[in-house]
Amino acid sequence: METEKASGLSRKVIFFDCYQTLIDIQLFDEKNIKLEEQKGWERFISLLNQKYEVDVSVSEFLSFLAKRSADFYAGKDKTIYHHNLFALISEVLEKDLRSKVSNEEILYLIYEYRKISRGYVRLYPKIAKTLVRLAKKYSLSIASYTQSSFTRPELRELGIEKYFSHFVFSSDIGFRKKSTEFYKECLRVVAKKPNDCVMVGDNYYEDISLPAQLGINTVWIKNPVTYSKYHDLPTTEIKGAIDLKEFDRLPEIIDILFKKERKE
Repeated sequence: METEKASGLSRKVIFFDCYQTLIDIQLFDEKNIKLEEQKGWERFISLLNQKYEVDVSVSEFLSFLAKRSADFYAGKDKTIYHHNLFALISEVLEKDLRSKVSNEEILYLIYEYRKISRGYVRLYPKIAKTLVRLAKKYSLSIASYTQSSFTRPELRELGIEKYFSHFVFSSDIGFRKKSTEFYKECLRVVAKKPNDCVMVGDNYYEDISLPAQLGINTVWIKNPVTYSKYHDLPTTEIKGAIDLKEFDRLPEIIDILFKKERKE
């Protein structure tokens, strides 16, 4: 019989935010975001028309999508709940356009849209090597406010998907990271108690303050791109914090946190 240690069940868990923690993503200003998104949808609809013979314009498709989104959020708090783009597009294709497109093909179309609308994605320095070190000792999990149909392919594309045992995306569980419900679901997915886990991220409120409320250990990654939003906040209660450029120090910081947990 496989032992608990060998199966990984006894391992503690490290949750990682994705963007601005592991992955550097190009950020557009508001005007350019809309322009690039339009280009992305034009690519989506062009492929839909050519490959699957679905006769619909960009504006018509987006109108259907907006209606499906409105239906999802009806009676819900948008600051807490999060839609699943794949599910909404599947509904549009099946129910509004009466078209049969496989799940794999829908995911392909969504990622074609994503690649145009996002700009670049790339790993920050030291990320891959640090994940290799951590994966030898801990179970790693993604815990990100994002669409899984965007981020899972990007993790694969960047060569780091293989280091993670679990993937918790807000789009899949239906809760944004602004809610403690997100982290309750993270704990349920990995079947661990809060003190057996660490959350690593750059967003002080969503990645540090919220999970800490549930007893999850935290490490704040101080990214120059996002740090200015939080530098004036009282952060004396933070047990672990490192600059992004020192990401390779993360294993020793996590080891220290778990040693403190055992003593307490």
